[in-house]
Amino acid sequence: MTSSISSVTNKDENGISSWEKSVTDVNNIDESFANARDLGYTRLNYARVTTVASLGKYNERDIYKIQLQSNGNLSISLRNTAGSDEKVLDLSQYEQYLEDLKKQLDPEGYAEEQAAKEKELAEMDLLETTAPNMTLKVYMVKNGKQVLIADSSAEKGSDEYENMSAILKGEYKATKGYYYIEVGKTENADSSEDYPYAMQVLQGTKYKHDYVMTQADSADTTNKEISTTQDSSLSSTSTYGTTTISAAYAAQIQAISYDGAANMLAAGYTNMANIKAGSSSAAVKLFSTILNNS
Repeated sequence: MTSSISSVTNKDENGISSWEKSVTDVNNIDESFANARDLGYTRLNYARVTTVASLGKYNERDIYKIQLQSNGNLSISLRNTAGSDEKVLDLSQYEQYLEDLKKQLDPEGYAEEQAAKEKELAEMDLLETTAPNMTLKVYMVKNGKQVLIADSSAEKGSDEYENMSAILKGEYKATKGYYYIEVGKTENADSSEDYPYAMQVLQGTKYKHDYVMTQADSADTTNKEISTTQDSSLSSTSTYGTTTISAAYAAQIQAISYDGAANMLAAGYTNMANIKAGSSSAAVKLFSTILNNS
């Protein structure tokens, strides 16, 4: 797995700093917690972290890791090009105005409408409107092991299902620690189709820093083949505390401990030009749409 790094910091008119990072996906056979792509870390009301990638015939799932440095509500949104809900966590000002107006003029009708919406959503798969045919799982590291805490495909009413529902709404009360996020495809997904997607992680309701990681195709996807042997160059790991993580991630954490919060996600940020055409370009287009709507 390789990455393109840039130390350039961009600031918008609202004073929000943004960085970009480019990495290359690992082959399916190498997809594991040990080889998870590093999203760095975040903390409450500090940073929004986004990854742009694609699943397809030669790439069944992607695994990411992130460190939460504070307690607080965690939200993770996932959307793909087939999603019908263009705004996952927020409404535009105009839509919000209409919602407030309806609530004031017809409170009973508004309450009935909201109840109907909630019932309809309850009967749907958790990702049906935002990322159909895709799955999302979240693991927390406990006592050195990855423990599944949320799963979009879990049985309704289970702890994993309820936790995922809360995460998608931004209402899950997360504790600080290391988390792994797995993006996959459902059993009904078309194995021959590409599923460009964007996943976004945020703790709290606001942020000062915007971090974007774009993932280029794996060697298998590029060569249109499925590897049967593992890549030995990915086997190097290092132990940090009770968690076994990649050597690169351990180095990043060590650098952060010296350089302080100003170097958050020091392993930084990129160059969209490295992203290949095709499904990856669709993912970039999808991400641009998301930013315009957020």
